[in-house]
Amino acid sequence: MNPHIHANARRDRLRAKLAQDGVDAYLISGVANVTYLTGFKGEASHLVVSKNKDILVSDARFTEQIKNECPGLEAIIRPPTKKTLDMVAEAIRSIKALSIGFECQVLTVSDFESLKELLPECSWLATRERVETQRMVKEPIEIEAIRAAIQMAQDAFVSLNKSLMPSQTEKNVADELERLMRSMGAQCAAFPIIVAAGLNAALPHAIPSQHCIGNESLLLVDWGASSPSGYKSDLTRVLDTHNFSKTSGQVESKDKLRKIYSVVQKAQKAAFDAIKPGVKALDVDRAARQLIAEAGFGEYFGHGLGHGIGLQIHEAPWLRPGSETVLEPGMVFTLEPGIYLPGWGGVRIEDNILVTSSGAQYLTGISRELDDNIIA
Repeated sequence: MNPHIHANARRDRLRAKLAQDGVDAYLISGVANVTYLTGFKGEASHLVVSKNKDILVSDARFTEQIKNECPGLEAIIRPPTKKTLDMVAEAIRSIKALSIGFECQVLTVSDFESLKELLPECSWLATRERVETQRMVKEPIEIEAIRAAIQMAQDAFVSLNKSLMPSQTEKNVADELERLMRSMGAQCAAFPIIVAAGLNAALPHAIPSQHCIGNESLLLVDWGASSPSGYKSDLTRVLDTHNFSKTSGQVESKDKLRKIYSVVQKAQKAAFDAIKPGVKALDVDRAARQLIAEAGFGEYFGHGLGHGIGLQIHEAPWLRPGSETVLEPGMVFTLEPGIYLPGWGGVRIEDNILVTSSGAQYLTGISRELDDNIIA
């Protein structure tokens, strides 16, 4: 289907919520939300969605891009002499809207105060996640875009593993992995790649350093690709590097890695088996968290089990304690249980999951078996 038809249909779905909120228009300011509703991949823009008309407010950097990506969508282009919010106010006045729902989690207090001064006749309603709720359930065209981003990431990772050398640093590996993803068709990495060797893997969001990977017996890699369409992937694998490591105590170290890895792998499987439509996100999180706790490592799993992926690398739904979100077919999210032991290292296994009509499906295909992730 034509992507512009998708954007039109998405705006119509949002438009149907106007009456529910009792407003004349929505002001959409989140970059990913604007992209989702229009197909426009630029930045620093706002979208006004009203009962009868939609207007994109942007600037001259994107004039031609908007014509190409959003044919048929009315746009107001800000001249250099005007401020963006002046043009937003002009757009709102042009549709004679007097009550506006705005994205309170996106619009800054400063911009909100400025808009109230520019539009004193308007009333304002703080709304939350009107568009994000739509984005939670992916359309087939979005699922295919995520699959493409996953394939780019996986192909790059497989290529990387064939060329790893003990002399490489964490940063060398991260830089090479991004280069490979770009060569596979990715626009860029979906987020700053995490490469953490040995002790550094105890930091869930370790920053790649000049630490040599050949000095350690495990290597954690958390990476993903951003496809040209803007959709993301997000994976984590732990590599067993004992065979080319310079460290001593190989047998004891390898046994500990296998023990921790087995717990994390079983936790992910327990969570996967818990997924089906109608289940709450918190119950999926609990399935993994309980298994890790029963193994004696509960205090070492300190983050949520997973998060949605799409136009953003972290988006709804959130799989964590307290999340009342009910799973629906079409949701795509990560499952990433982990155990992080200070003074030793960490293990995280992360895959991208699609909720189906009867359960769940792994979208990622790289083996989760430690024996298949040994670097010689």
